[in-house]
Formats: sequence, C-alpha cells, structure tokens
Amino acid sequence: MEPRLEMYLEAIKLLKDSNIQEEDHVFIPHSSTLVRSFLSEEIQKQKGILPTSLRLVTQGFMSFFRSTPAPPSEPEDKHDPPRTTPKKHRDPSIAQAMNLLRKAGDDYGNDDALWTLANIYFHGHYKAKRDLTQAFDMYAALADRSGNATAQQMVGFMYSTGLGNVVARDEARAILYTTFAAMANNTAAELTMGYKHLHGIGTKKSCEDSVLYYKRVADKTYTKFLNGPPLGRTMPPIKVRLTDKDGGTYGAGASGPGASQSSALTSDINDFIEFHRYLAEAETPQARSAQFQLGILFYTGNAGSTTIPRDYEKAGKYLKKVAESFFTAKVYDQATILEAKKQRPTEAQDAGLAAALLGKMYWRGEGYEVNEATARTWFMKGSILHNPVALNGLGMMYSRGAGGLAVDQAKAEEYDPKMHHEAFKLFEEAAAKGQNFQAIYNLGEMHYYGLGASKSCTHAATYYKYVAERGDWDDPLFTHSYDAYQAGDVEYAAIGYLQAAERGIEVGQSNFAWILDRVALADSALAALGTPSRLLEMALVYWTRSANQGDVDARVKMGDYYFAGIGAEADVTKAHACYKVAADHFSAMAMWNLGWMHENGIGVTKDFHRAKYWYDRSLEMNPKAALPVNLSLFKLNLRYIWNYLTGGETGGGENTGSFWSNHGGKSASPPPNDKLSDEDSSVLDDSESRSQSDQGKNTWDVDEIGKSEIEKWKAQKQVGPDEEGLGGDDRFPQGGDDQGVPDEDDLVEGIVIIGLCMVVGYLMYIRQFRFANNNNQNNQNNQNDNNQRNQNNNPLVDDHPGDPNNPGRFAYYAAGG
Repeated sequence: MEPRLEMYLEAIKLLKDSNIQEEDHVFIPHSSTLVRSFLSEEIQKQKGILPTSLRLVTQGFMSFFRSTPAPPSEPEDKHDPPRTTPKKHRDPSIAQAMNLLRKAGDDYGNDDALWTLANIYFHGHYKAKRDLTQAFDMYAALADRSGNATAQQMVGFMYSTGLGNVVARDEARAILYTTFAAMANNTAAELTMGYKHLHGIGTKKSCEDSVLYYKRVADKTYTKFLNGPPLGRTMPPIKVRLTDKDGGTYGAGASGPGASQSSALTSDINDFIEFHRYLAEAETPQARSAQFQLGILFYTGNAGSTTIPRDYEKAGKYLKKVAESFFTAKVYDQATILEAKKQRPTEAQDAGLAAALLGKMYWRGEGYEVNEATARTWFMKGSILHNPVALNGLGMMYSRGAGGLAVDQAKAEEYDPKMHHEAFKLFEEAAAKGQNFQAIYNLGEMHYYGLGASKSCTHAATYYKYVAERGDWDDPLFTHSYDAYQAGDVEYAAIGYLQAAERGIEVGQSNFAWILDRVALADSALAALGTPSRLLEMALVYWTRSANQGDVDARVKMGDYYFAGIGAEADVTKAHACYKVAADHFSAMAMWNLGWMHENGIGVTKDFHRAKYWYDRSLEMNPKAALPVNLSLFKLNLRYIWNYLTGGETGGGENTGSFWSNHGGKSASPPPNDKLSDEDSSVLDDSESRSQSDQGKNTWDVDEIGKSEIEKWKAQKQVGPDEEGLGGDDRFPQGGDDQGVPDEDDLVEGIVIIGLCMVVGYLMYIRQFRFANNNNQNNQNNQNDNNQRNQNNNPLVDDHPGDPNNPGRFAYYAAGG
C-alpha cells in the first residue's frame, strides 16, 4: 500500500475510534443580557400597547448604550498577513490523526487527506480549534494543484467575504475561483454565480447568465425530487429565520404588517397542539378544522419559524377524519361531491387536500402500508374537488400504470398536461395555492422556453431560484447552523449562515446580519471572524442584500445603520431613503422614523405636516403601538401650536392639507414632494426589491400551510375565546372593514383637550392679573388702618388670604375660590 494512502486510512481510523465525534465543537457560548433574555422569553410573546412600548423603549435603550466599536487591531488591507503555527490538539489520538493527514497531504500529495484536514480547521470538527488561516492555505493548495471544485468554491468564498481577515476581500479573485468551481458543477458555486449575476455583485448584472446557473441547479434538484418515492421526495425542513423567534427584527408587533409576524416559540407550538387536540375530539365543524390543522402540522413538521418531528401516523389519523367526514355514504360520486362542495366550500377545500395527502401516504407507505388501490381511491376523490396534488397524483398513476390502472398517456396528460395549452394556467394555480413543488419548476421551464407563456428571463430565474434553494436535501448547512445557534455556538452558526448568504439565500443573509447585530462586538464569541469594525461593515452589507430580496425590516435596519454611522459613514440622507422604501412596503417602524426626521428636520426639511402624516400612517399600520405614536403626536401638536403662535417654522405649503386632519387610511397619499429623489434612490442596490417582495408573499409549498396555521393560532390566542372565530366556519377570523384603522375621534379628542388646557391657562392668567390689581388698590386704601392697627399691637387681619403676590399663602383662586 502506498504511504500516502496508508497514512490517510490510519488517520481516518483514529478519528472514527476517538471518543470525540466529528460534529463536536469547542466554542465560547454567547450570553445575552438580562434585559434581552427577559424580553425573548416572555415579553416578546405578548401583544398590546404596554408590551409593544416596552420593546420599543428597550430596543432604543440597548442601541443607545451599545459599545463603540474598537479600532481594528491590525490593517485589513494586507493580502498576505503573517501565518501562525497551528496549535496541537489536546486529545492525543486526534492530534496524531491531524499530523498524519498533514504529512499525507503535504509530503505525499494525498488530496483527500488535505481536504479532510482543511475541513477540520475550517469547521472546528473533533473539538479542534478553528484556524481559518490554515484552512485557506489548504483549500488554496488543493484548488491550484488538483482543480478540486469544492476547494475552489471555498477559496472564492473567503476572497469574497474576507472572513477572519485571512485575506483581503478581492471580488475579482472570488469570481474567478467560483466560476471555475461552477464550471465543474459545484452546486454552491452555481448558486453563488447565479445570485451575483442576478444582482451584479462583482460582475456585470445579467439575467441571462444568472438563469443559466439557476437552471442547472434547479434541474439537478428536480431530478432528485423525482428519483424519490412516488410523487417525489418529501420536502426538506424549512429554513428557519432567526428574527422570527422574537417576532421580527424589532420584536413582536413592533414593525406592523410590513414585516414578518411569525414567532413560533416552543411554548406556542405546544399550546397549539394541545388546544387543537382538545377541539379535535368533538364532531363539529370546529373539530374538523382542528383535525385538518393537526394533520398538516404532523405531515410537514413545519410550524411557523421552527420545525417539529414529522409523525405520519398522527397525520394520517387526523387527515382521514377530515376526509371521511366529507366523503360520507351520501357523498360518494362526482355529482354528490360537487353538490356538497357548493354547500360547504371551506370543508370541501380541506377535504380535497386531506384526500390528496392520504393518497400520497398510501402510495409511498408513509404511516400506512403501501396500498396503491387505496391511494388511487383517495386521489380520485381529491381530483373531483380539483385539488392540484390529487390531480398530479392521479396523472402519475395513469402514466406509470399504478393502482390497477392501465397505462394511459392521454389520461396522464389530462391530469398532468405538461404540453397542454392550459398547462401554464394550471401550474400557476397550483403554485399560488402552495401545494405543488413540481408546478414551480414547470413554471420556470415554461417561462424559460416560452411554452404556454411568453419567454421571461426574470420570471424563469425567480422560479428556478426558488426550486434550487428549496430542494436542498444534500446540504444540511441550515440545519447545522440553526442547531449550533440554539446551542450557543454563534461562531459556527454565523459562518454557516454566511456561506448560505453568499449563495444568495435571503434567509441566510438575514440570519447572518442578525447574529452580528445581536452579539456584542466586544464578545469574544465572534473574535475569530474579524475585527469589530469589519463585522459591522459585513452586517450592513447583508442587511442590504436581504432588503433587496424583500425583507422590509432589513431595509429599516439599513436606515438605522446609516443614521447612526454603523458599518459606514453616518448619512441621514441615505437613512431617509431606506426608511422611505420600507414605508412604501408598509413598515410602521419606518413610517415613525420618517415622522421623527421630518419633525426635527434631520436629513430632510423640517415639516410638521409631513411628520404628522407619517405618524398617522404608522399608527394605522400598527395600532398596537398607539402609546408611543400618540405621545409623538402629542409632542408634535404642542410644537406646532407653539411655532404657529410664535411665528416659528411649521412647514407645509399651499398644496398641503390641514395639519389637524387625520392622514391615515389606505387611500391616503403622501404629502407633496415626499418622494425619493434620484440621488436618494441611488443608495439602494437594486430597483427590484418591490417586485421581489411581492413575489415573496406567494406561498408555493404545502409546508407553508402548517406555518400559516400556527401564525393564525397565535393571533387568535391574543384576543380571547369570544374573538377566536370558533363558531360556524370562522377558522380564519377577519375583522370588519375598519379593523385596525385608528378612530378619527381620538385625534379630535386630543385637540380638544389641548385647546381646553390653553383656555384654562389663559383664564387663570387673567384672573391672577385681576386679583393683583384689586389687592394693590385695597392695600393703598387700607394703609392708614393697617398702620393704626400695628401701633395698637392688634393682630393682622388679611381680607385676601389668596393674594397671588404672597407666595406663602394658599392660592384659593387656583382652586376656584
């Protein structure tokens, strides 16, 4: 046996025989502050005026006292910083294995040995100390001497990010290495190049180049999907957004409808399951709704911003109850099923999906013994209700001749018409309903080739990107990163999310920026990743990229960073531009910030009319923030009155409406000239954030159903049993037309109170002046009498105990006397 192979195998044996596992890491746990821990556990879950106000005050408090970033400890523009000697592992067997790997890789040219050792240093496997310098050197050696595609991708990643200050950021080299890796079919590199071409990062902006990379990954992903059990593989877990744990970037309820409101803490999920289990025991429409929600939850395992273990047996139990309650002995054929659908449309919709999922479970053996005949029966029932999953399943059975059906391609195309003129419409409907992963891929194909729809590079790239990112069965990057974050290993989590962020995955960009934003930069937990100033710059970069892919709160964060000079030079003009874009996407937080800037003339001309417009809009978007917004409005009203009376600046113009009118309402238009200038717009990396944000609202996956049900449950839980919509068919409660719109009487009442206070103050002043004149006259008339009394040693008798000029006596006039 060759020495290089013998050394490598011996090293691998030592690693496997060690008590230390590959996934074991050494890390410095990150400990949150007491205030933050308290908020994240209880206050963050609550809704209402007081909790929302407390969250806003606390966010401001923590931001105000955030430590100033330390200056860089060493220059960041060095291309070749000094290399350090790696520290020896404390475990003798691991240390011996690492020495063997190094010798086999360096001295004997064993690429596998060098690759294994590079990963140990990069990820900190086997409790080794992470050494990014050693990892980079080994990846670079592999990339240069053997053209290893994964090593090339890693070198490109480190040049692109400058991670750990190992090398200076060099986008040209990053593109070079990543392009070569993508040419060798490295999926991570293909995703990276697709994203960078789509947004013009380090290279020219080209949808045509981008869609080629995304299509290659989407094709591989779709092939893997079909190579699984019938109807494709079960989708991987959702990508957890870390901000959802706290209800959003600024806390639960702080941002209003412009940002994600999901917050699936473990206690919420447990409450959801227990409550709906209780409801599911009955034989009522409410019970059917609970059964459906539990069935979806256990089938997908996706619950809002987190996951639970899939349980197909429980899912089958609840879904069968839903289906059998609709498909009774009297509802058995097409005529009776369609008639029942007219009478009970919501129940029919749930029953259609339940039947489709039961068909999948019987065909794939999920929770039941494989039974193709039973699967066919359920698919047929679901197809009568036009459920896309059932239609697709029945078409696949005809195509394969499964379930006792003869192979019938005509029938197969009828149910799954890939080349039919109606295909585009059906696929689009299936995608919009969030129930067919295949439909997303097929829509991309049709837009790419112009089949049944006009050719559209932008649409094709959007659909391919979704498929490529969603079907990541072979890449546990998000799962490992989330597990590390939950365990307190923020360094490992941050590196994992940074890798995902470079591939253009928006959730990864948001999560990486969130970790940098949350972790105190003086904390040694992230010391290995870069200097504090560099980490702040990176946070701003990835907030920006997340915002450009539709995260509204990330756009507000951009404004905060520019306003405070975090990660960039302070620039209130850029901050205003960011807030304006976020406000256009209905961010209550951004609207309040715009109001404050207009009120104080920071970054814009001082204009109380515009300030009031944005305060009113903020309250409209997020009525639960009534306390802080009304306080801001109260202060603004006082300032307006004072400036108006004293001739100060109030803003407004001839086209501006009355200051006292309510500017809320969905049809309200912004005040004159309150639009982004060309200069302001230039600070935004892309003009596509609006369209991408709108596209992000689509729920394209059956997994999203479970997530939405959790969110609805948590919204219901806040309002009490009488408002939960448990009667009739109110599973999805909706408010009235004016729900959430502040009452105009509130503003009128505030103005009246201010006016009364001014009138009372004026009357008090007049009365005080009158009493002063009367007292002066009486004192003059009684001067002789007082002198006589003093001479006779008589006690003083004051006829006016409320003399305002005598501060030592009680002012009866102030009490109405």
